[in-house]
Amino acid sequence: MRRRKSQSVEAPGQDSFLDIVANLVGILIILVMVIGVRAKDAMLEAAPIAAKEEATAQAEVEVVSARNIARAVEQDIQQLTSKINQEDFEVEYRRKERDKYQLLLATAEEVLAAKRGELDSEKQREFDAQRELMAARAELSGLESSVQVAEGSIPKTSIIEHLPTPMAKTVFGKEIHFQLSDGKITYVPWDKLVGKLQDEARQKMWRLKNESQITETIGPIGGFLMRYQLKRTQQTVTTRVGTAIQQRVELDNFVLLPVDDTLGEPVADGFLEGSKLHSVLASNNPDKTTITIWTYPNSFNEFRQLKQELFSRGYLTASRPMPEGTPIGGSPRGTRSAAQ
Repeated sequence: MRRRKSQSVEAPGQDSFLDIVANLVGILIILVMVIGVRAKDAMLEAAPIAAKEEATAQAEVEVVSARNIARAVEQDIQQLTSKINQEDFEVEYRRKERDKYQLLLATAEEVLAAKRGELDSEKQREFDAQRELMAARAELSGLESSVQVAEGSIPKTSIIEHLPTPMAKTVFGKEIHFQLSDGKITYVPWDKLVGKLQDEARQKMWRLKNESQITETIGPIGGFLMRYQLKRTQQTVTTRVGTAIQQRVELDNFVLLPVDDTLGEPVADGFLEGSKLHSVLASNNPDKTTITIWTYPNSFNEFRQLKQELFSRGYLTASRPMPEGTPIGGSPRGTRSAAQ
């Protein structure tokens, strides 16, 4: 009996608790639904705004593009206008020039007619005959020009000379230098000047103690002066005790300057007995000697003749084209000759 009483007392309390839990769950469900509805409304309200902003941005891009196109078209119009104005100016200038020549021609004809009127009948006939003669000569000159043009349009057979020279190769053996300018060939005592430079440079090194660069002159030797420059350089080297700075004296460059513009002999006379070119060639073996020719633009035609003659004598030729007004020279940064 007591047990049944306790069960009847606890049953109502459990029901109340379940009711409370059910009510809370229902409230939570209602809140979730309300929040979902409000979020959907907010998304629907924000969608037109985003679409409007996107449309506005696209419209701004299109406006900028249209402005750029309009600016380009405007520039083209301005350029065309400028060209048209320039053409109009040129046409007007040519028209005035034509009118001027027509006026001069009319004036000359009037003067000519007045002079003719002052002559008697015989003089007038001579005058007319001279005018007809001048007109006939002018017409003949025009016909001759037409004939020359017609003859020039006929293709002519050209003979191209070809020297069967080998491929160019760098010169390492004996090399003899000549200068070719104004159609004259001049022997250049290259080896003597370079040897003198090597001896004298050792004696001038002391001057670089207080200067970074010096310029000296040697000669004249064989009609040429040598002007050279020595410079002091520094180089960092690594030694056993650490890093050290090494100072060296180097040749920067040298140029050869002729002491007289009348040096040399015509190429046509260079191979005659008694000439300098003939004596130099006679004292050297063509199989072991290369002829280097420093050629200026005014003597390119003579160079072809000279090269052909040297080839026939068995010599390889190295060409050194030189710009007008530039002296012969060299430097440690230069290149060796290439002979053919």
